[in-house]
Amino acid sequence: MSAKKPGAEDAFKREDLSMSAKKPDADDKKATTVVANGLDGPKGALKHIGGSQNDDWNKTLVNQTGRTLWLKNSDNDTRDQQYDATIAGLIGIGPKDEIEGMIAAQLLGAHNAAMECYCRAMNGEQTFRRLQSACFEAQSRLIRLLIFFRKYPQRLD
Repeated sequence: MSAKKPGAEDAFKREDLSMSAKKPDADDKKATTVVANGLDGPKGALKHIGGSQNDDWNKTLVNQTGRTLWLKNSDNDTRDQQYDATIAGLIGIGPKDEIEGMIAAQLLGAHNAAMECYCRAMNGEQTFRRLQSACFEAQSRLIRLLIFFRKYPQRLD
């Protein structure tokens, strides 16, 4: 990855183990206790990326946004470029708090999904029905995002 502000270069390398952990058995009726450790951790070095004073939040947001990328056919250089562009997109949107960070991540995620639908639609071997379906899916994702931003326009200022 290219040079960025401190901490940004490893934001995509951290695996979110809580999301990939094995789900408990249906018979396991134990209550889950969440312990809020590390809230006194890193303070805002990555606020320009995720909008939070807590860099664990910012790193998680970057990881979540990065997982919306279609990387299946990307080599290492292209993958790094996509990650860098995603971080640059979050920085460019400039979230000021956690809510704006979530909105920025969803905006990029919806954009990535829509663009992938358009790419699939442009496949020369597609039938008309699959082309129509891919275009409809891309349009549907973007419309949902636009409805959200219309509902909360103050977050775009």
